[in-house]
Amino acid sequence: MSARSPAAAVARAALLAGALAGVGVFHVWSHTRLTSAGYRLGELQKAQERLRAEVRALEVEVATLRAPGRLQAFARARLGMAPPAAGAVVAGRAGMVAAGRAGGSGVEESRRPAPVEPVLAAAR
Repeated sequence: MSARSPAAAVARAALLAGALAGVGVFHVWSHTRLTSAGYRLGELQKAQERLRAEVRALEVEVATLRAPGRLQAFARARLGMAPPAAGAVVAGRAGMVAAGRAGGSGVEESRRPAPVEPVLAAAR
């Protein structure tokens, strides 16, 4: 049996204490990172739910703006459109419809295409 020196025992104890301290610091650091990641994940999930609610609200608004009654009111009020006068629409060959062509008066109407989406006043 060999006798161990007290300095070697102290060095070994210091090494063991340092290793345990390192493991403890790593544990605290990783736990802190995990906790902050959990809070961030919760915030992101709340933001995602808010954005989904906003998308649903915007889809409802688009459906409302595309509703036939809304489009008809927009066409009449903002674009000055109205249903064609009697006799202005004449059925052509093979069931094709010719609207806005020279009617009985021989005067050709000026026509502009209808908008796909309503133009908002702020966008002009």
